Amino acid sequence: MNTSIDLRQFRYFLAVSEELNVGRAAQRLHMSQPPLTRQIQQLEDSLGVALFRRSKRGVSLTEAGLAFLPEARRTLAQAEKAVAAAQAARRSQGGQFSIGYTTVFDRSTIPDVSGALQLDFPDWKIVVKGKHSIRLVQDLRKGVMDAAFIGLHTEAQGLNVETIFEEPLVIALPAAHRLAKKRRLDFDDLRDEPLFWFERRLNPGFYDYCQAFFKRVGFEPTTIAEPADHHILLGLIAEGQGIALVAASLKNVRRKGVTFRAFTEKSRGLCSGIAVAYSEQNRSPVLRTFLELARRGVRPVAAA
Repeated sequence: MNTSIDLRQFRYFLAVSEELNVGRAAQRLHMSQPPLTRQIQQLEDSLGVALFRRSKRGVSLTEAGLAFLPEARRTLAQAEKAVAAAQAARRSQGGQFSIGYTTVFDRSTIPDVSGALQLDFPDWKIVVKGKHSIRLVQDLRKGVMDAAFIGLHTEAQGLNVETIFEEPLVIALPAAHRLAKKRRLDFDDLRDEPLFWFERRLNPGFYDYCQAFFKRVGFEPTTIAEPADHHILLGLIAEGQGIALVAASLKNVRRKGVTFRAFTEKSRGLCSGIAVAYSEQNRSPVLRTFLELARRGVRPVAAA
């Protein structure tokens, strides 16, 4: 008998013992059924006993499994207690927690959680950085950033992504533009207008989402290079150099010479928004508090 058992096998055993179905347990654990079955078999081999009886209807615990169950629960509870103790010690020692935010949205739209975090973790250095969403995702994957507010539809495979809010896109155009006389616009109005637009490499996910929408409504934009900073973008629009599709919250930025118009009902549907992205492997004690603050800190913005 080999008594060297991976803690994950305890979790796998608990999931199967509570579900009494390997398929449902695999779904609960976010894994496929074959590797879960192998892990349970390895656990049984290590213990030298059968923990489950198998049948076409599912599984049931053997006497050995029934005896093992409360001890497995106790072992996992003790392990979680040890992790909590270590994290509490880390909290008192301090550290650095890095937060990113997308520069596509106005900064006032994204919740400023840094002040509240600093109060809860006075010995920690809270760092805030603004970048394009795709750069934020890269930093999260590299482990040089702890969490980030990214734009919706950004490709972020391998990370946990939680939508904070969603809002429609609106048209930003020069205040003196002929289309400014209309209360709402549709894509037919924009066909011959120079549209500030970004390169696909800057955010492939959002770019493809928009292109698919344009194709559905039969819109082929005449595009011009979009600046990275939205303040510069609004300045160019005020000068009459083009129009842009922007998040509705950007209306909060008061720029002389720029007006905003919502889409008509038939053209409505294109949206943007903010999500929080982070790695499940991040064990920072600050992360949970950050997520709680982020989830209650933002409200959607209306188009009109």
